[in-house]
Amino acid sequence: MEAVKVPQHLDLDDVVAWGLGATDLVFTVGGFALSWWLYLATPEPLLLRVMVAAPAAVVGLALGVPRLAERALREWLWIALAFVLRRRLFVSGERA
Repeated sequence: MEAVKVPQHLDLDDVVAWGLGATDLVFTVGGFALSWWLYLATPEPLLLRVMVAAPAAVVGLALGVPRLAERALREWLWIALAFVLRRRLFVSGERA
């Protein structure tokens, strides 16, 4: 049997299911699981159950599925948070 060369320089994400990577799938399934638990834990009126459970499903779906420029929404949120919390320096006068 002949050896096969496998390129080692590629930085590819593993696809687990439905085109989602492991982290994407964890956020999506976790959001839906939390949503289902909230639905079951809320008292009877259907509208109230849906109103309580829907935000968890939407957040899980939003953090797991959409991509912009090959980055997930949660990565863009981390970038925005790092930008907002960055250290700021005030420099005045001439620098030598």
